Amino acid sequence: MPRQAAAEPKRSRSKKTAAAGVGKAASKKPAAEASSAKAAGKPSLVDLIRNHLKQQNEPRSAAEISSALTQAHPDRTIKTTVVRTTVEGLVAKSHAHRTKQGSSVFYTAATAPQSAEVEPQPEAVAG
Repeated sequence: MPRQAAAEPKRSRSKKTAAAGVGKAASKKPAAEASSAKAAGKPSLVDLIRNHLKQQNEPRSAAEISSALTQAHPDRTIKTTVVRTTVEGLVAKSHAHRTKQGSSVFYTAATAPQSAEVEPQPEAVAG
């Protein structure tokens, strides 16, 4: 009898480890796809959106950004929901601005003063 009792927990453990192994294999797959996209020299979606907004003179909606990027990059599948989430991330980092007109939301590129980044200002002069 003790032999049978010891055999049962091993079976349940093997099922758990097998299920965990399946989850791990599935989670590695998107990372491999992302690294292959970077290795191929494709710019990230964040870079594409940031560059698109910098080129625009007026605010754009997430749907307009998505359709423009899809036309510019037909080899990529770019969904509006992903663009919206990505642009909201840029807004959170102050890389883009959000404006609302009624129930519509429009985005523009953030205009950061680049002279402060390019030219370091001397704070103290040795005398």
